[in-house]
Amino acid sequence: MNTEVKFSHERAVSRICQTDVVCCSPEESLDSALKSMSHRRIGSVLVCNGNKPVGILTRRQAMSCCVRGTDPANVSLDEVMSGQLLLVKADDSIDEVGVEMMTRRLQHAVVTDDNGGLLGIVSESDIVNSQGIEHDLFLRSVVDIAPVRSLFLDDKLYMRDAIQRIRAEEKSAAVVRSGGRQYIITETDIIGLLASGAALDRPLCEFALSELVTIDESISLFIARKIFRRHGFRHLGLTDTQGRVTRVLSYSDILRSVERDYVARLRELLANRNHALQQSQHNLRLIERVINASMEGVVVTDSNGAIQSVNPAFSAITGYEAHEVIGRNPNILSSGRHDRQFYQDMWAKLKRDGEWQGEIWNRTRSGTVFPEWLSITAISDDKGQVTQYAAIFHDLTETKRSEDKIRRMAQFDDLTRLANRKLFSDRLGMALHYAQENTKRIAVLAVDLDMFKRVNDRFGHDAGDDVIRTLAKRIEGTLGSGDTAARPAGDEFSLILSDVSEESLTCRVEHLARVISTPVLVGSSELRITASIGVAIYPTDGESVEELLRAADAAMHNSKDLGRNSWSYFSSEMHQRRQSRYLIGAHLQQALPNSEMHLAYQPKLSLKTGEVVGVEALLRWQNAELGTVPPDQFVPLAEDSGLIHEIGDWVLETAIGQARRWQLAGRRLPVAVNLSARQFQREGLVARVKQLLEKYTLDAALLCVELTETCFLHSAEETAQALHELRECGVKVSIDDFGTGYSSLSYIRTMSLDQLKIDRSFVNNINEAERDRQLVSAMIAMSQALGLNVVAEGVETREQLDMLRQLGCDEVQGYLICRPKPAEELDKVLSELAGTHWIDAGEGQ
Repeated sequence: MNTEVKFSHERAVSRICQTDVVCCSPEESLDSALKSMSHRRIGSVLVCNGNKPVGILTRRQAMSCCVRGTDPANVSLDEVMSGQLLLVKADDSIDEVGVEMMTRRLQHAVVTDDNGGLLGIVSESDIVNSQGIEHDLFLRSVVDIAPVRSLFLDDKLYMRDAIQRIRAEEKSAAVVRSGGRQYIITETDIIGLLASGAALDRPLCEFALSELVTIDESISLFIARKIFRRHGFRHLGLTDTQGRVTRVLSYSDILRSVERDYVARLRELLANRNHALQQSQHNLRLIERVINASMEGVVVTDSNGAIQSVNPAFSAITGYEAHEVIGRNPNILSSGRHDRQFYQDMWAKLKRDGEWQGEIWNRTRSGTVFPEWLSITAISDDKGQVTQYAAIFHDLTETKRSEDKIRRMAQFDDLTRLANRKLFSDRLGMALHYAQENTKRIAVLAVDLDMFKRVNDRFGHDAGDDVIRTLAKRIEGTLGSGDTAARPAGDEFSLILSDVSEESLTCRVEHLARVISTPVLVGSSELRITASIGVAIYPTDGESVEELLRAADAAMHNSKDLGRNSWSYFSSEMHQRRQSRYLIGAHLQQALPNSEMHLAYQPKLSLKTGEVVGVEALLRWQNAELGTVPPDQFVPLAEDSGLIHEIGDWVLETAIGQARRWQLAGRRLPVAVNLSARQFQREGLVARVKQLLEKYTLDAALLCVELTETCFLHSAEETAQALHELRECGVKVSIDDFGTGYSSLSYIRTMSLDQLKIDRSFVNNINEAERDRQLVSAMIAMSQALGLNVVAEGVETREQLDMLRQLGCDEVQGYLICRPKPAEELDKVLSELAGTHWIDAGEGQ
């Protein structure tokens, strides 16, 4: 207890303390304490370790724990008790204890002997009742002090909900209205119910409640207190002139009504004592200059701690005007966050060294708790006696906010407010510790948005940031209570999914992929962003943070190698494939110089004439060590390494040269060449095409360039201009794999196009899936309405071909017609395909 201000000739607190104290040990159960409180009808029990008080349990604390459904028998008192005790000595004055209790907003003080042993306990009621208040009670009626608003409950309300209402509104009792009668339920009643183990999920009407005793609201407080004491009541109902119960008066209300007079008396006592102290005029004038010049809060006290003066900055920071604090102790600012030992150490150092400084939490007049940096200096007279203390402080709130912001920046991604890489690693470490102790499985997901750079290139980085924020919110919306999402960098996300099973994990990852791929509106364009996802599982794929992150990342790259827009589990085989990716990249550097690449050609068939109307040039790679390497493995590597430009130029020249040889042989066969998005975006492509056409004197109408939809994400205006120039010189332009990327009617309508190719994924189930059939039909109708020729890829069955003919498709290609062949083998195949037997066979069915 702070004892800076001492009062002489006042009664000791030991004279009014209650020595018959109910004590429990910290190990005892909450159930045992409830039974003691109910049996003795007391508002609190003291928790002692031997004879030494260590905590206190009040009705409010007991109710708060039990109403949540916790079994009191399974809760020990050291889990729920309050450790904030006010320990006072037996010879401390009643006034001193009263000031300290009000300063700390406590209702009880524990009286101890010199060794810290328990002597008794004194309550707020004991303090106030010791002040001789009868003359005040005669002058006022109960209506003057009764709360303006009391709590009235319906008897159909469940007991558990009623307890929550009483706690939430900080009432000590509530009136229950039932059948025109009024009943009372108090905190004491609730403690009794909790102690008995009664079921709380029942309506109030099923409980035996006491009928409310009422008095007329005009009677005096003195008479009311006599009724309280005579009958042992703690609450009375107040009735108006018409006999209606309007409010509830508690005994505590009477006690609080005289606190103002009590506090005023203490202030007067402080002022009288302080007035008698000799003041040093010289020091006061010196301190006043400091106060007037300082922008920090300044407080000057006498040697006993009574405030003598404050500066304007003090009032601005604390909200207290000078006249409100003069003569009072600085502990009026106490926040209650520091224990008795803190203040003892502070004053011990101040008396020993003459100064103290440090961080401290105080409370403003409005009740706001704030941090401050406080420096206290003792001011001595010529004889070396301390006559005053000067305290200078400044508010650390903004500093704390800045520090908190820096901490948040160090832990959270500024764009999405998700965890950053460091915080994610920390949480993954905690999740692993939990999983190890509880034998649980967790999953770590690495998510990388496919080709997101092109979104930034086309729409700008601000729009790209908006898309990232949108997707971050979607990803966060898929999380469970124990999960974490992070954005470690750029267009990457990381997730922790806790306590997963194999079945639930598959569903959750598929759901995540669908959520990400839901179209996003950017300006007037609708984009479909896909993601490559890698999944690693503890403990199968790793037992440390680093191992799991590496495994998830490897699985994510495997998803990219599979063509993106997919997800993969990590496995040892996958790791080996990841390692082989680097081997493929090394061999790819020498593929062209070693003549390991060649073109295969797949015919396109007209569904109107049955004739071959063109071929598509397809790149193949045969390596002596690796064997046949599929394009979906080496093309992404070529794009990432920049080799795609050299390889693409070779493909373009080889295909044009072959078309010219066919032309010279009398076969006019258009050749389609695939251009990657990166190859098409390189400057000089149109000029290179014109140069090659001129070099081989090939009719431009025999060349068709095929582009995927992603080409239109980058520099849309430049792309449109390049397409226009190609078509101006006679080259045909086709959109490949339509419907699998960033499909948009805007570029189909505005770009210079000749042909649209429907991706094989829509053709596969065209006979079985009505949805796919309707989509293909809509694509055909839309394209033909815009004057585009329509080609369906991946036709493998006769049924697919017949259905495409019925839907009005112009051309088809696929294994049913012919597998890709080298140029030297294609002449024989083309002769076999000549004629109209495709048409005849279809009509004969």
